[in-house]
Amino acid sequence: MEPSSSSSGSVNGSSLMVMTESHSQSIVVQKDKAVTSMSRAYLENKAVSDAKSLIAELCRQFYAMGWVSGTGGSVTVKVHDDSVPRLDQLIVMSPSGFQKERMVPEDMYVLSPDGFILSSPASKPYPYKPPKCTDCALLFMKVLLQLVIFGFSIFLAFTLYLCVFLQQFLFFFVGVQVYGMCNAGAVIHSHGMESCLVTMINPFLKEFRITHMEMIKGIQGHSYSDELVVPIIENTSHEGELTEPIAEAIRAYPKATAVLVRNHGVYIWGDSWISAKTQAECYHYLFDAAIKLHQLGLDCSAPCHGPIGKVNGFWGSGGNFSRSFRTAAFGLDYMMEPSQHCILLDNEGTATPTSFITDVLFPYALDNVGKHLAATYGSKETQEDINLLRSQIQDDFEQGVSGAVPIPPDYVGKELVIASLVANVESMMRSDRKVIALKQLQGHIWRTGFQSNELVGVVFDDVPEALERCMYILVAAGNHNNSFLPNLTMVT
Repeated sequence: MEPSSSSSGSVNGSSLMVMTESHSQSIVVQKDKAVTSMSRAYLENKAVSDAKSLIAELCRQFYAMGWVSGTGGSVTVKVHDDSVPRLDQLIVMSPSGFQKERMVPEDMYVLSPDGFILSSPASKPYPYKPPKCTDCALLFMKVLLQLVIFGFSIFLAFTLYLCVFLQQFLFFFVGVQVYGMCNAGAVIHSHGMESCLVTMINPFLKEFRITHMEMIKGIQGHSYSDELVVPIIENTSHEGELTEPIAEAIRAYPKATAVLVRNHGVYIWGDSWISAKTQAECYHYLFDAAIKLHQLGLDCSAPCHGPIGKVNGFWGSGGNFSRSFRTAAFGLDYMMEPSQHCILLDNEGTATPTSFITDVLFPYALDNVGKHLAATYGSKETQEDINLLRSQIQDDFEQGVSGAVPIPPDYVGKELVIASLVANVESMMRSDRKVIALKQLQGHIWRTGFQSNELVGVVFDDVPEALERCMYILVAAGNHNNSFLPNLTMVT
């Protein structure tokens, strides 16, 4: 989407102007008094076309490797041009929400170094969803008062820009950050399972560390005997909120060429697409190796990769406890007390009778949904539940699902909002919908019921004996130490 009339606006401190003529269109980007004119022909030249084709090929390859499944992940590269400084080169980026294995060059975005969309992919026919402005109305209201003084033409052009930009801002916010701070030539965002699991083994550590592995040599600036350190930042509900944490991680770890996001994935960059791809392959290999070493009870952060030791009553990697807790990437030192060991079981029909689910839990959730929402309405958790329900109900409307009731905006009052939510939940439960928004809310309602003793769990008679046997097997196979056996906990 591009404005069709002359307009100007401000983006990231740069002045941008779009001009349309009868036979040609040019885009002028002015920054620090340096003006670069890019013709439409330049945006369609061989270098840009090659970059688009390259990303489409890489997306198909990364999909086969499990890095960008479920439309997740992304790839972006700088358009190489020897006559243009790296920081001023155009950026080609894969779109979000697209099946990566089916991408073609025409699906790519072309952007200026400052993030202005110069070329957007065209809409595709059904069943692809057409481009739309998710959250555009909210930002429209936020910027309205600031833009109105500049006149209607500026307001219209900037609003159109925001609508298009929001379609792909999740990855680009981070990509531009990396490009600007690291002078990168390509950035890869992977959702590979290894990159996710490696951050979950120890929930307290802020770094991944590994040493004395041959594949470390594939990481820029590292050799076999070096200790590779990758910062880990916490995930957020909205990927755009990762911008500042990633910037802080890059500043704190200038030697790093990757940042892990806990329970999410990894961002990897290099001075070219070959460098980024090579390092991405090495990082995923090392993440997988660390997970397997941990499963064997071995310490990937120690040069000898010896057994994870027990230090002063804590499970760690050897040495004093304070160092072990800070740097041992996958020691059991995060288990601060033995009671944190657990056995995870499926409850319905395995540990608990199915009738308890159908005759007790479901009716309880149905009877208490309004009470739960009213009592916890102002909490962050419940607001997240409500937002998830709003999104699900919007999808239901688009797909023609019967029983969906519109949820009014918050300003009409929480009573009306809760009433409409209850009606939707009741409809979903009557239809036995298996959707995340419903399951998440039910889980929170049940948790409240158990905490208040309004609900009491039921297990089969043979479950305690079976759990006891499992505990002994876990101790024998895992840590060869049964001192924590009485403190093992069942989580269902």
